Amino acid sequence: MTLPMVEWSEVDLVESLVNGFLTERDARSIAERHPGHCSVIVSWIREAAYAGNWARVEKLANLAAPLRVEGLGEVLQEILDSGAAGLNKEDLVDILGEIQEVGAVASLFRAAEGSVSQDAPAYWLCQKVISSLGEIGTPEALECIRRMAGRSWPDAIRWHAAVELGIENELGFGEGQTLG
Repeated sequence: MTLPMVEWSEVDLVESLVNGFLTERDARSIAERHPGHCSVIVSWIREAAYAGNWARVEKLANLAAPLRVEGLGEVLQEILDSGAAGLNKEDLVDILGEIQEVGAVASLFRAAEGSVSQDAPAYWLCQKVISSLGEIGTPEALECIRRMAGRSWPDAIRWHAAVELGIENELGFGEGQTLG
């Protein structure tokens, strides 16, 4: 018995090679095996997002990040700002920090603001936003972290923001007090 040949599209083939976290070396190896695909990864991400295929979005973004694919930051910001249901915002936030996407500062801060009421008690997304803003490190990014260290934010978030800025003692935080 012969099985029917399944025709794989290029995006299916490339996506099948992405399993979990990729080092830069892993990503370069995939790019070398499939030359020319770096230029279309962003459009594949956009198409997958439009279709609500979040698993594909995440895999392709994880491939594109260590390759520093042009346009990745912009498409991830669009997706993050869309508020789409089922989206793993934490991964996109991590990648925006990893690639130090300066233009993503406002999007990252909005993601934290929008999640604070649902993110309790650990505030994972807010923690990732703080970390990514710290990686970006621009004056605008640091100002967002300073705002998150303000009294209007829950203590757990304020603690993480203060630690990122190195001002936890100035704000009167003791580690046991906030982190239990």
